[in-house]
Amino acid sequence: MKRIAVFADTHHSFKWLPLAAERLGKVDLLFHLGDFAIDAEQVAQALGGVPCVAVRGNNDSGSVYPKQRIERVEDIWMLLVHGDGYYTTGQLAERARDNRCAAVLFGHTHEPLLRADGEILVINPGSLSLPRRGSHPSCALLEVEGKDIRVKMIAL
Repeated sequence: MKRIAVFADTHHSFKWLPLAAERLGKVDLLFHLGDFAIDAEQVAQALGGVPCVAVRGNNDSGSVYPKQRIERVEDIWMLLVHGDGYYTTGQLAERARDNRCAAVLFGHTHEPLLRADGEILVINPGSLSLPRRGSHPSCALLEVEGKDIRVKMIAL
């Protein structure tokens, strides 16, 4: 089983990072979904020096990170995007479907979301530093075993 921490929209603010690291526990990998994707390295160190994968967001101009990544974990594929190029979660799910992914992970809205669009999981961890619409600072934990994904949304 692989445990993956998922963060988005950190905006170079780490006030909640120690509590997030405590609540996440030991993880194997970090996904950062953009808007200060460069923060992925600092977050990864706070999580015990785990490997990190990041995509750039609309506030990452000039970044070397790609706009999209498709990552395999255990026996499933996941689409990672920031989400600023999409208008609906349906479009995100369709993009994942087109790429034979079981899940799409995105940020941008600063609001946590977990839902299914058919067989596609649509996951937004919210924002660690700038939550919106009454949400709390947050992140997510994915536990992947074979073709099974368990998602835990973590409000701080």
